[in-house]
Amino acid sequence: MLKTLCRFAAALLAAAAFALPARATTYSTDYTDLWYNPNESGWGLNLIQQGQTMFGTLFVYGVGNVPQWFVASDIEPVGTSTTQFTGQLYQTSGPYFGAGSFDQAAVQHVTVGTITLTFTDINTATLVYTVNGQQVTKTVTRQTWRNDNLSGNYGGGLLGTGSNCGNGVSNGAVSIFGNLAVQHPSNNQISMTVQFQANAGASQCTFAGTYTQHGRTGSIAGNFNCTVPNQQGNTGTFTISSIDSSPDGFMGHFNGRDQFCTYDGPFGGVRDLFQ
Repeated sequence: MLKTLCRFAAALLAAAAFALPARATTYSTDYTDLWYNPNESGWGLNLIQQGQTMFGTLFVYGVGNVPQWFVASDIEPVGTSTTQFTGQLYQTSGPYFGAGSFDQAAVQHVTVGTITLTFTDINTATLVYTVNGQQVTKTVTRQTWRNDNLSGNYGGGLLGTGSNCGNGVSNGAVSIFGNLAVQHPSNNQISMTVQFQANAGASQCTFAGTYTQHGRTGSIAGNFNCTVPNQQGNTGTFTISSIDSSPDGFMGHFNGRDQFCTYDGPFGGVRDLFQ
C-alpha cells in the first residue's frame, strides 16, 4: 500500500518539510528538563541544553540539612558521545538578594568537583557528581507534574524513510502529510488522523494509542492503519518519542512497522488557526 506513498514522497518532502517545528537542539535528544529521583523527592537537577552544551543547577542539602546548590555552566559531551556529558561543578556566593542593587563584583565561584550524566535512554540518566571529594551516584528521570494535550487541527503528519520493505514495496522516502486532526481526551488515549492526497487519490492514515508524559516531553505507543483507493490497506504498530509541544504545534520521532516496511522519521504538525 505505501508503495504509492514512497513514489509520491519526493514532491511532498520538498514542499512540506519546512513547515514542521524545529527541535530544540540539533546535536542530540534535547535533555532540557527538571530531573529527579522519584524515591527521593525533595532534591533535583535542572538541565538546560543549547546545542551540545548544558547548564545544570543542582539543588541538594549540606551538613545539618541546610539547603545548598551547585551549578555547572559547561557540561559538554564526552568525546563525540550524544549520551554522556561531563563538566566542572561550582559553588557560588554573591550579594544579598534583597539589596537595592546587585553588586556583580561580589559574585564568587569555587570549583568543588565534577558532574557527569550518562543517559541510558531519552528519559533516564545516571548522575554522578563530586563535592570536595564526596562522590554521589543517583538514577534520575524527568519529573512530570502535568500532561500536555495535543488536541486540535494541524497541517502535518509523517516524513520519513521506509526500510526492510517487502511484498513488492521498495525502500525509500515516505510522506503521509496533509490535514492532521488530533483527538486527545483526558484519559490519555489519543487518535490522530492524517488526510492526504496520494497518486491514487484521497487517502487517510489513523494512528491511535496511549499518550504518556515524560517531564516536558511525551510519547505515544499504539497501532495505525492506512487506506488508499484501489490498493491493499496496511496495519501496523508504532511509537512516537520525544514529543515536544507548544501552542504552535508539536514534533516527535516516529518508528513503526506494518506488513510492508519499517518506518522511521519525524512526526508532527503546525497548528491550523483557521479551523
